[in-house]
Amino acid sequence: MDVNIILSIVGALISLSAVLIIYNARRIVRERFGIGDQNSGTLALKIIGAVLFCVGMIIMLFNLR
Repeated sequence: MDVNIILSIVGALISLSAVLIIYNARRIVRERFGIGDQNSGTLALKIIGAVLFCVGMIIMLFNLR
């Protein structure tokens, strides 16, 4: 299989998981972590999701060249 196809799929899956993390951040913090302040936990999870989204998009961008 071609490496470009595999990297495109990996980048898309990373970006998809990041979007799901951003969308469900408050629910994830409430269910998984026992953090007293939900706002700070949600903010941290959304920042992690945004970074992962950027990484996935950069993988896909450099893969197209």
